[in-house]
Amino acid sequence: MSSETKNPSEHRGVARRTVAKGMAWSVPAVAVAAAAPVLAASGAPPTPAVGTACKLPGNSAQGCADVFAGLPGLDPNKAFAIPLLITNNTNKAIVLKPSVTITSSGLPFNVVGIIPTYCTPIAPGASVKVIVYANSDNSANQSVTLGFIIPWGHDCNDVDHAPIVINDVVISAFPPCSSNTPFPQGPPTCDPPFYQQPA
Repeated sequence: MSSETKNPSEHRGVARRTVAKGMAWSVPAVAVAAAAPVLAASGAPPTPAVGTACKLPGNSAQGCADVFAGLPGLDPNKAFAIPLLITNNTNKAIVLKPSVTITSSGLPFNVVGIIPTYCTPIAPGASVKVIVYANSDNSANQSVTLGFIIPWGHDCNDVDHAPIVINDVVISAFPPCSSNTPFPQGPPTCDPPFYQQPA
C-alpha cells in the first residue's frame, strides 16, 4: 500500500520493516483500529507477522500438485509464497475474508489464493500459519518492499472490522521454497517456512 499521511485518530497501524534474505525473523504488525464499540464487543484485532517469503519456480514446485490444484489460477513458473502468522486476539473465531491484496515497489503480485482457504475459522487465542500465493510477471530474485491488506471478520459476511494493514516489509531476495533450516537448504517443499522473531 502506498504511503499516505493519515490522521492518528483514523488509524493506529504501525509500519515495521524487515530484511528477509536468509534471516530467521519476521514482522509483527498492528491492525488498523476498528470502531470502539466493535473492539469492546470482540477484543483486539488479530495480530499478523510476516514469515520468510520464497519463490516456487524450479525444484521448489516438486510434489506440490495437490496444493496447486486448490489454486487454479496459480502459475508455478512465476509464483511466490509468503507465509503469514495470524494470531486471533479476539474472544470469537475469526476468518480471513477474500481477498488479500499485496502491493509492491518492485515485482507486481497478483494474489491467487491462500491456504488454508478464505473463511477458514481461526479459534480465539490461536495462531495459524496462512500461506499467501501470488503470481508475478517473472520469477526474478530481487529486492521488493511489500504492503498487505488483509480483510477479516468473525465470519465472511462480517463488515464491522477494518482490514489488517501491514506496510513496508522489505524482502531483499526470494530464495526457493524450503522448510529446512538454514534456509534455503534441504529438500523442496510446497509449505514455506515461518520463522518467529528471536526473543
